[in-house]
Amino acid sequence: MERLRGNAKMILWSCFFVVVAVSAQGYNNPTVEVEPREKVVVKVGKPLRVMCRIGVPLAGCRVEIPGLAPIILKPNQPSDDGISYDGAGLETGQCGVTIANVKDSYHGDFKCALQPADSRSETIGSLKIIVAKPPPNRPELLLSQAPGERYKKGDRIEMSCSALAGRPSANVSLFLDNETLPRDNSRFAYNTNEDSMATVNASRILDWSDNGKYIRCVAEHIALDTPMEAHKQLQVYFPPQEQPTIERFGYVIGRAGIINATVYANPKPNFVWKVGDEEITEGRTDQSQRLQTTTARETRPGQWYVELKIDSVQKIDTEKFYVLEARNPEGTTKYHFRLSTSPVPEGALVHLYGKLSDISHALGFDLDAGFIIGIVVGILVLLLLISLIIFARATGRWCFAARRRGDEEAAGGAGAGSEAHITPGDEDDDQDPHIIDEKIPHGGQENPIHTSTEYVNGRNDIKDVQRKDEKTDTPV
Repeated sequence: MERLRGNAKMILWSCFFVVVAVSAQGYNNPTVEVEPREKVVVKVGKPLRVMCRIGVPLAGCRVEIPGLAPIILKPNQPSDDGISYDGAGLETGQCGVTIANVKDSYHGDFKCALQPADSRSETIGSLKIIVAKPPPNRPELLLSQAPGERYKKGDRIEMSCSALAGRPSANVSLFLDNETLPRDNSRFAYNTNEDSMATVNASRILDWSDNGKYIRCVAEHIALDTPMEAHKQLQVYFPPQEQPTIERFGYVIGRAGIINATVYANPKPNFVWKVGDEEITEGRTDQSQRLQTTTARETRPGQWYVELKIDSVQKIDTEKFYVLEARNPEGTTKYHFRLSTSPVPEGALVHLYGKLSDISHALGFDLDAGFIIGIVVGILVLLLLISLIIFARATGRWCFAARRRGDEEAAGGAGAGSEAHITPGDEDDDQDPHIIDEKIPHGGQENPIHTSTEYVNGRNDIKDVQRKDEKTDTPV
């Protein structure tokens, strides 16, 4: 037991002496504060300022810059190489350095050695100087493989963007045209002795609208005035995209007219116009030589502009239903057109007009443009009438004015009749058979409406008998 106690005391005393020694060492060699901390990135040719300080006066200040021999710095010391002392003086504990023109050879570990005035040893501080160097080449863009680099709608595409040999790592990003693609994961590797590499990955489910867009791999770097970029254009195959019934307005009888449409499809579809029972292919005319089609023109990747020209619009042309069939290896779509000599409707009428036309076509019968416009106008008139009726009834105007006056007179008449037929209590009239005796609750109030037999029972015979009695009792 005594041995264990002795060992414990020895351990405690050992720990005490270690703490005292470390404290004394820390007092003798105070920590150097360096700004900027840990590392600094600077471009070639730019100035750099580094400040090292401790809380006691200094006897000496020495710095080690990569690629140069150690330099002893003093205040007001002339400088021929652009490296000079920076600070408020050694007595303040500051050992700073200003480098007027950073060179590529300065890349590496910077050290400053500060000697306190009451010490014969130096305290060292350090900093990593990163002299920026841009990637020498454009970034590398890799895409997941597809046959002939042609993708289909719904395909998943994997993308990778890398920038090599940059110092520090370049900031790389992936874009679809100007849309930033979210990163799946990114990896930034940096080595102080070698050049660095930055990589970013992304994925996307392709839609038909992505066709013709550019995947852009962009690298930004502190040493670059403008970003570097690599890009590839997407080829997305998709069937002709559906559209609602297309209405065309403003045709004039006797004048030339054009039916046009823009169809989205890739690759280019074959177009066939169907007018009644007749089919007209691209660049051909119908049997009557009145209708002529043009060859589809690609205005943008996957966007095709087609026309059907009418040399002289007739009334019968506005009664026909025109169909454009677009077919490519990905699918077939039909587009329906209606013509009208009416002016173009505005605002919500366009939407309502299109809905009515689509509904009629879906039900298997076709309404001409004039009939559809008539329906639209009729609905608007009906809504206006309903609104006016509700307003008139609520305010008692127009045809509801007489009813309102009648209701007011009826309410006023009922009150007057009640007062006229109040029969005061009279003991002499207890035997009168014409007076209806009603029990009134104690403390209550007689209801004049219930007292009046004329209003309660609607008996005119009692009223007549009362009038006869009044005549009989009149003195002569």
